[in-house]
Amino acid sequence: MVKKTMEFFYPLGDHPEKDPLLSNLPTGYKFAANIFFPFIKMPADWKSDKSDSPHQYYPIKEDILKYGKPVSWNSLRKKCGFDSLGETSKAVIASTFGSGVREIYRRPDLAKRLERVLDKQTYYPMEDEISVLLIDDIVAILASKGAKHLNYLTIYGEKQTYTLTEIDTDIKISLSSSSGPVTITDENEDFVFTCYFDEVSAIFFAKEDAKDLLEKTQLEGIIYDKNTPLIWEDDSYQLFK
Repeated sequence: MVKKTMEFFYPLGDHPEKDPLLSNLPTGYKFAANIFFPFIKMPADWKSDKSDSPHQYYPIKEDILKYGKPVSWNSLRKKCGFDSLGETSKAVIASTFGSGVREIYRRPDLAKRLERVLDKQTYYPMEDEISVLLIDDIVAILASKGAKHLNYLTIYGEKQTYTLTEIDTDIKISLSSSSGPVTITDENEDFVFTCYFDEVSAIFFAKEDAKDLLEKTQLEGIIYDKNTPLIWEDDSYQLFK
């Protein structure tokens, strides 16, 4: 029997504020984490006559890879004096999407505190797409069990396969495209990264506990326990960075 390849998948579920996320994963997957897209710090003297359209003045991905540095959510939590990464997440989403979000994220007070600590060289994460600054770590995780290929699937049914050892700048940019949400997995589908509309983080899920793998990377986020819903900020969760 030929194995059916995973299509685009995001574990939204019917009640993302209540239902445990782990119960919405495909059969065989037992571990999940929320991977934050980092803020981007560009050099003080950086200038460009290009922007990542339609986001005026936002650095293009080539410049982000060449000059940009990731800024962690936890470092911003400390600057803002937030009590938790849950509060930080609410601030990021409120700042990025305004009032057109779920009630839990309608926190203009937190958004203002976040905006006050950001300088002109620091950019918010781009929404709806996996950050180009995460691709190296994603490739390392996909290759960790001997996989040779990366499968890339968009929400619109577009598919592409790349050899893991041949991921260059052009492919990194393609994987972090602006064409909308994607699912990225290895050919054995041991590990999956996926994002959705109006998100500034990715869901990572695996067939076995992957906390140790995550802690070896520069990725930042939280781990879902058996009861944590997709919308995790007011519930129980573990930190891995």
